Amino acid sequence: MQLTESPRAEGIRRLYELMLRVNSSTDLSEVLDEIARGVVEVLGYGIAAIARLEGDTFVMTTVAGPEEVREQIIGRRTPVASIFNEFAQADEWGVLRFVPHDRMPDALEESAWVPDFEPGSSNDSWHPLDALYAPLYSATGQLLGNMSVDLPPGNRIPSREERELLEMFVVQAGLAMYNAQQRERLGDQVRMGDMLRSVSSAGQLAELDLSLREAAQAIARHLQTEHLWIRVFPSGDLGQVEQSAAYPPDDRETSNDQVQLKSLLASRAWDLGRPVLLHDGNACQLDDGLSATQRVLVRELVAAHEGYSLMFAPVCVGRELLGYLLLARDVTLSTWTQDQQEAVMEVGRALGRVVLNARLYERERHLVRELQELDRYKGELIATISHELKTPLTSIMGHVELLEDLDTGIGSVEAISRNADRLNRLVQNLLNYSQIQDKRETVLQSVDLRKLAEQSVELMTMQAEQGRVGMTLVVPPEPVVVTADPDELGKVIDNLTSNAVKYSRPGGTVHLEVGSDGKHAYVLCVDTGLGISSADQVHLFSAFHRSSNPEALSIPGTGLGLAISRRIAQMHGGEIIVASELGKGSTFRLRLPLSDSAGA
Repeated sequence: MQLTESPRAEGIRRLYELMLRVNSSTDLSEVLDEIARGVVEVLGYGIAAIARLEGDTFVMTTVAGPEEVREQIIGRRTPVASIFNEFAQADEWGVLRFVPHDRMPDALEESAWVPDFEPGSSNDSWHPLDALYAPLYSATGQLLGNMSVDLPPGNRIPSREERELLEMFVVQAGLAMYNAQQRERLGDQVRMGDMLRSVSSAGQLAELDLSLREAAQAIARHLQTEHLWIRVFPSGDLGQVEQSAAYPPDDRETSNDQVQLKSLLASRAWDLGRPVLLHDGNACQLDDGLSATQRVLVRELVAAHEGYSLMFAPVCVGRELLGYLLLARDVTLSTWTQDQQEAVMEVGRALGRVVLNARLYERERHLVRELQELDRYKGELIATISHELKTPLTSIMGHVELLEDLDTGIGSVEAISRNADRLNRLVQNLLNYSQIQDKRETVLQSVDLRKLAEQSVELMTMQAEQGRVGMTLVVPPEPVVVTADPDELGKVIDNLTSNAVKYSRPGGTVHLEVGSDGKHAYVLCVDTGLGISSADQVHLFSAFHRSSNPEALSIPGTGLGLAISRRIAQMHGGEIIVASELGKGSTFRLRLPLSDSAGA
């Protein structure tokens, strides 16, 4: 004889099998689907619906039963207070709450579903308006959601044994739901961390619009949203315009009224420190503080996104609101978890940093462009003035030479000649500086530094003798060849040598030396002159810089020679290094790459 299981034993066995499947799942939606189907398939109820707790609202997320019922009640939002008001009228069956039809409120919600059948005449017949609830709790007593069942087996009020089985099921469902929520929360935290890193990485792109598009894709991917919009308000600084991004891309125009409304909602989220959630059931909750027009706009916004739950968050930096972030998710999917809401607020702050950094970068580029334009204008001005001075100066010097040839004996002619020469050198330096700033192409060829050094010493010998300054030159027997423009490089060596002689006292010495270290050539210019203070060395190669040393200032100069020399050295891939101490002389080293043929 084959023994058959009792309904209770079979229910417990199937409940055990179901819990094994439920507890092995890492997806909360899948867990809730399994629980709801189990109530229908294992316990025989026609309808089982589970609402998750979201703040102070139960959100219907899972329905097992006929598809037309699911379509009608999925996404329904019911205030917790409303359900607990019904509980106050209920019979307590352990953790279950049974509300007979004669105790139900007279006015039902428009979204309430009522089965269409004629109740039986017996005392245990199920009435279409009867309600059986099962609040879902964690092991610590935390309310997680609410399960409602309808159409019990045989359309009869459940027996004590059936209630006990349902109660066992509900307790296990609460534990399974809690465990699934914890696993989901851990997964959310990992995804949210990845999302924040993706948003931060998007900020490394050169253009803000590209950064916003990349960020929008990353946020939508990690939060599994159907639609997402980012809008950044215009900035008066540098005429920066409003920028936006959408996922998927959306070219539809948004009215100014709607933009202002969304900005207001983001601002409210900013003040609250949490996102503002909008959907069919809670649009009216934002009426406080809104004008009549704004209340209408809120309802239009919700209607335009029917079937979606909206979340607004601010894009901000510190106490500055820069824009807003709007996300839309199908109400039939999982609700916005607390971790997700916190992550979206952090994303808004991360986007704020992206926007701020992009604007700082744009401001920096704007300033660079302005400086480049000013530098170009300065170069053009110097070149223009220099050319304008050159013509009358040439005429003056020509007439001075005529006077000198006539030997008039007028002492002022010598002074005119001396100052005209000084003015001519100034104009020539200005022209050289202007040409260097224009970065004109140089004519490169193989140049032996020994010859340039010898020419420079020869040029400065008379001036050194007049100032009673000794000069020495040391060059190697073999050529020291670099690839350079000989005229330009000659100016550098001449300038270093001239400065050394000019700023040396009578009895001082200037030592010029040419050599190489196998990879680089060098020209060393050492003097025992006035020296340069540490403070002056900081600005030594700046255009128009003159020493703060009164003795050095008494010697005529333009402050352009070293600026020109360094620029020429850099154009040839070299550098000028200075070592000096006030009152103890200076050492300048011109260092250049050796020509490829030099080591052959």
